[in-house]
Amino acid sequence: MADSTEGYTDVLYMGLLVLAPIALIVGLVIQSFIIGVNVTDWWKGRSVTPVDHIVTSLGISRMCAQCANTLFFFMDIFSLSSLDSHVTLIIISLVYVLFSHANFWLTSLLSIVFCLKISNFHTRLFLYLRGMIAHRTVYFIGASVFFSTVNCLLTFLISITKVSNGATHNTTRNNLSPDYMYSNYIYHAATEAIFPFLFSCISSVLLFTSFVKLLWLYIVLDLIPVLHSSYLIYRTAKLRSQMSKVLQNVTDFLFQRKDIKKPERT
Repeated sequence: MADSTEGYTDVLYMGLLVLAPIALIVGLVIQSFIIGVNVTDWWKGRSVTPVDHIVTSLGISRMCAQCANTLFFFMDIFSLSSLDSHVTLIIISLVYVLFSHANFWLTSLLSIVFCLKISNFHTRLFLYLRGMIAHRTVYFIGASVFFSTVNCLLTFLISITKVSNGATHNTTRNNLSPDYMYSNYIYHAATEAIFPFLFSCISSVLLFTSFVKLLWLYIVLDLIPVLHSSYLIYRTAKLRSQMSKVLQNVTDFLFQRKDIKKPERT
């Protein structure tokens, strides 16, 4: 039984060792394509929109996060059970946290920019935000990286504080394990992720509200010709008489079906 379990674990690890590089290569190719196209346009002097800035930064953060995650995976499998290896895993995981939170903030910023670009609100505040974010996209990208860096540093300080409270070498090694570190900063990381999540939800709701208004306007505009045609039928004697006959035939047909079904129920 133990041999079969170990064999299943070995097969699982071998499958992960094959899939991890494939996922890394595919991700690097896709992200590199996005970055390359936007950087080439910027290098040739073409106009680069705020969306291009955010998408390029998002591609860089996702590429770095995927590299850190893959490196952490291989280090966790092949590293020896030493204190230095645990420290290396912590550093790699902190790098992953940095770019993951940058990914959260940049995705929220992208949703806000799309909301301001697509929505049809014309309030003064909305127009001000549209112009401000469009001309200061680089600053907002820098702010996203700054917030992610602050979160990473706070996470690192929390883990270091927990490590310094270890009394023995074995306790310190346990405190340095990635699982223990994740349990320490998971509440803090979840708290930090709430803000970009709220920004994304607010922008999505505003965009949906704008679409609902457009859809309602489309329905009303499409209903006006129908109402006018109905009025023409009402005002034209020939059309009105024919419509009365059609309605009478439909009514007779429906009541006739009801009369046929009544004996069947009894």
